[in-house]
Amino acid sequence: MKEAIITDLNGLFIDVELVDDNETGYLPLSAPDDPYDNEVAPITGYRVALPVTPGFYRPRFDREAYDAHQASLSSYVVAKAAWLALPEGERGPEPTAPASTAYWVEGLAPEDIAALQLTLPRPSPEQVRIRQLETDNATLLLSQAETEARLQKSEQDHAGLLLALVEGGVI
Repeated sequence: MKEAIITDLNGLFIDVELVDDNETGYLPLSAPDDPYDNEVAPITGYRVALPVTPGFYRPRFDREAYDAHQASLSSYVVAKAAWLALPEGERGPEPTAPASTAYWVEGLAPEDIAALQLTLPRPSPEQVRIRQLETDNATLLLSQAETEARLQKSEQDHAGLLLALVEGGVI
């Protein structure tokens, strides 16, 4: 099973659904059929079985780019088959596969993204000093814990040696 993304008609991310690993591309989703209505149910969105490119604020699936790329892949396969069918002496340059494109794009305008991004205030010198002291304190506490662990290990080793000496009759 893998994730598929449910989008609206504009390709904007709505939800996630698990689908079979063999599902690829996108499929139209429609409203439930009314058994008493002879009309075809309208398309309400799409189920996209392609992973979302990370880093978008509001991912949008670009169906036109996907369809164009699939068409160019089909043309490439036909051209490659025709090229392979020719005798080696009659072949021209080998057809090249189309470059893959991004099917997921940013669904928000740059102005909307800028409005979402908070500009953090500059910390005051006191806040900077407090953060530095907290970091120094954490480093010292870690160093102390490491030293105590080494001391405990040394005490255990010392006790083991004393026990070995007593058992051996030396002490």
